[in-house]
Amino acid sequence: MPGTFVFLKEEFQIDGVWGGIDLDASLRQLRAGIGSGGSTASEAAFAALGATTVELSPVIVEQCEAVRTVVRTDTGVWTATLDLTSREVIFLNEDTGEFETRAVRPEAGEEPAGSFSLELMGIPPVETPRGNVTIESVLVLLYLQQHQAGRELFGSVKNQDLQVTLEVCFGVLDEEAARLKAETKAAASKETRTKTALRKAIEQRLEYELPTPFDLDMQQETYAKTADHWADERLYLADAISHHRGVLTLREKEAAAGRKTVADAGGAADRAQRALAPVYERRALANRAQAEAEVAARGRTHCPDCEQLLRDLSGAGPLCPLCRQPDPGLPTRQAARDEQLRKAKAASVAAEKDLRDLQEAAQKGIEARRKAEGESERLAGRAEAYRAKEITPREKALAQAAAAETEARARLAEVKDRRKELVRIGELEKLAGSLSKRADEAAKEWAAAEGDSQEHRRQTAKWLSQIFADLLIPMAPDKIRTAVIEPKTFAPKINNRSMKQLARSAGLVSLAHTAYHLMCLEAARTMPLVRLPATQWLDAPFDGLGGGPEGDRLANAALKVCAATAGDDAQIILTTPQVLPASTTGLLVTEHESTRPLIPHARPESEES
Repeated sequence: MPGTFVFLKEEFQIDGVWGGIDLDASLRQLRAGIGSGGSTASEAAFAALGATTVELSPVIVEQCEAVRTVVRTDTGVWTATLDLTSREVIFLNEDTGEFETRAVRPEAGEEPAGSFSLELMGIPPVETPRGNVTIESVLVLLYLQQHQAGRELFGSVKNQDLQVTLEVCFGVLDEEAARLKAETKAAASKETRTKTALRKAIEQRLEYELPTPFDLDMQQETYAKTADHWADERLYLADAISHHRGVLTLREKEAAAGRKTVADAGGAADRAQRALAPVYERRALANRAQAEAEVAARGRTHCPDCEQLLRDLSGAGPLCPLCRQPDPGLPTRQAARDEQLRKAKAASVAAEKDLRDLQEAAQKGIEARRKAEGESERLAGRAEAYRAKEITPREKALAQAAAAETEARARLAEVKDRRKELVRIGELEKLAGSLSKRADEAAKEWAAAEGDSQEHRRQTAKWLSQIFADLLIPMAPDKIRTAVIEPKTFAPKINNRSMKQLARSAGLVSLAHTAYHLMCLEAARTMPLVRLPATQWLDAPFDGLGGGPEGDRLANAALKVCAATAGDDAQIILTTPQVLPASTTGLLVTEHESTRPLIPHARPESEES
């Protein structure tokens, strides 16, 4: 049986002051017109329980600091207080003092406030691969919103979550059948995968022309010998290359020494060439000094001014060559001039000899450099020729041997894989047989369990259909001939038409909504396996009936059904401007309008949109 869940009170905190409305009655009518805040109060009551899909109006968002809903459950009276700033709900048990704080939209995988409200209702927050039971999916069975009354049933709740919620709340979720169904699908899927792998393995073996184990043994032996042969060849070539590389290293060292000799000879030749320059300069200076000495030794024969020959005058004693006057010191000066000329000639001869010696040395340096260059080129060519003759062919042969060994080992690996494929094919054949047998057994087990589950589902739908028809047909007996609940979806069908097909008839859709919610209440208190509280909040369910006599007639008929459904073991909260029958028992009515809103202390400057 479902747990007790009765609304006792709803309050709002505005400017630090709490105020609200009492809800404790088996049939509580909030006779409210437009602008009285009926939908605002309804939405806020479920928002305080952790619902996230309800839309809070401006009067709540702009004025209220917190919203509080008081309910009576099997575990005591609980107060759920929603802090609109932190978006957290504090659940307090007024009897025991127990409290729990939950976020409306928690992070890091924490349980939301709506899950705690479901636990208070006695509904488990189930999570399955097909869908989840959440506060939003349960609310569509307990709360008829005004804007949804004239539309298709269940609103915008995810279909997967809704189906699981209906199965849980109506007590038809057979977990054993669901488990067997999942096992059957898993077994069938595994069987299919195994058979597919077996088929592909056989097709691949056909590409190899169906070699027998003996054929594979022979191929394996052949490729193993080939791989070993090329491995030996590779090792032999590697050793030979190592030896020849040692010889090549010595020759490369000789070539390097030759290059160094070329560099040294070049440096010596350059130094000899640089040493010639000062010797050339010294020879030129010696030649000039010799010429000047020769001129001085010959004496003056021309006038230093007019450059004419001096006249040959005569007189006693040595005569001056210039003025032809007697000159006793002439022999001494002439002897000095001759000595100076001799020294200048000797210096010139010495400079010439030094120049020839240095020129010979420079030439020898140039010849030595040329010889060293020739020897260096010979050594380098000798080393390169040795590389080309002894190493390069062996390196090429080594690469070919390595490639041949790699190919042989790849072939050997393929043969070994084919051997494994033969074993794998045998194992797959055995596994496919066992999986096929297991899939058949699982299918039979599931079929048996599914048969019992479907029978239970059909019986439950039959009981719900009876309740639904007894509630809906009296609301419009001239318009509704049949009303049933489909076993597969638990959706209603009226006159053999679905809710979507009834969408053009807003009146029938509104009546169907009202009857469906009353059916949930009646089923909660009469069907033992139904896991729903016997509580319904209907917000303006008759707005889609239209005005005029016809609308009034349908509304009055629906109100009579609502009044007849109420009882001490259930609670109906009805927000509507229509008047209920006067003979209704357990009825508590409060009248509201724009001047007497449901939130008594709301500021008038912020109105409900």
